[in-house]
Amino acid sequence: MYLPMLMLIRRIIGAVFLIIGIIGLFIPIIPVYLSIIPGITLLGSRDPSLRFIHLRIIRLLRFIKARKTPWIRQSGERLFGGYKHARTVVAPLIMRSEHAIARIMGYPPSNPPQA
Repeated sequence: MYLPMLMLIRRIIGAVFLIIGIIGLFIPIIPVYLSIIPGITLLGSRDPSLRFIHLRIIRLLRFIKARKTPWIRQSGERLFGGYKHARTVVAPLIMRSEHAIARIMGYPPSNPPQA
């Protein structure tokens, strides 16, 4: 009973952080990385909703990049490059944070020792 309740609380807090981060994209006062990274970490990188959002972002950027209008295509190429760069910088931070949270919460290790 303790672990499912803890996971539910973790998902709720992660969703709140993610929503604050998304709002921070439109309101420059709120720091985006300080809320999106913990939100993704708490939800987990294998969360279906996060994977869906990631695929939609990639699809939208590819759609913009494939437009025939030069300024739209150039904007799409810049946005796509920026997204790839941000992902390569942020992904290791998220993975390290997930491992730290798993250790703190007492989840079993993903690679148990062999007997």
